[in-house]
Amino acid sequence: MIINGFTSRASAQRYLQKQGHKFNGLLSSPESNPKVAKNGKLGVLAAPLHLAPSKLSGFNTCPKASKGCIDACLHTAGNPAYMEQKHKSRIDKTLAYFKQRDAFMALLAFEIMALESKAKSLNMQPAIRLNATSDLPFELRTINVDGVDVRLMDHFKDVQFYDYTAITKRAVAWGRGDMPKNYHLTFSRKENNDEDVRKVISAGGNVAVVFGGNPFKDGFTNSQFAAIDALDPIGRCVLYDGDVTDYRPEDPIGVIVALKAKGDAKKDASGFVIQR
Repeated sequence: MIINGFTSRASAQRYLQKQGHKFNGLLSSPESNPKVAKNGKLGVLAAPLHLAPSKLSGFNTCPKASKGCIDACLHTAGNPAYMEQKHKSRIDKTLAYFKQRDAFMALLAFEIMALESKAKSLNMQPAIRLNATSDLPFELRTINVDGVDVRLMDHFKDVQFYDYTAITKRAVAWGRGDMPKNYHLTFSRKENNDEDVRKVISAGGNVAVVFGGNPFKDGFTNSQFAAIDALDPIGRCVLYDGDVTDYRPEDPIGVIVALKAKGDAKKDASGFVIQR
């Protein structure tokens, strides 16, 4: 199989290294992220792609980023001891995405093939989260396979792709069924997009909301319930614990996915996190 002119994962990786990119692979292992690793309880083998968020690389990977979500980005979560290395690697991957797109997409496709094969051997569902720290329209990305152009997600029909997005148009399109069948999107509520949240809920989409504290353990406060009522005044949605696993395709339709604040988000005062 030839993808974008490359015959193997190794050939795409070598080309990118010759262009000055030092990262060793694009997808993180399923075990590298504690929350993604929880997907294994559902029989799902999921791997995330971490790019540099917002304008960190010089390219904007999060066109609808707000100050609150930039400050609270999951890019800051995890062991601080590895932050510098993680920071450099994600910038490097992002530069490859924008500057050597064909090689990047080829490498990505070969890595997805490898994950799919591993999942099959383990009798698990393969899954990919392409926007773990970015918000790019991967549903539009194509690859050339043996001379034929095809959308990435259409080529991997048995792989479940899923992401969060703050782009209202994308979330509404998903809610209306206008996305690839194997792509699940959850809209992200921020401190400045409550009206867009209501649009997405009306279109049948799910919305993720970040809360301070541990509301499913300690209970939601009256002010948190008031904020929920303002987002969903007609009461279409129910609250759903989004921290049990990272695998949003298993979520019921018509829910507000409640997430605990993590990393720098715990200190948020912008309104991105609905504090107690």
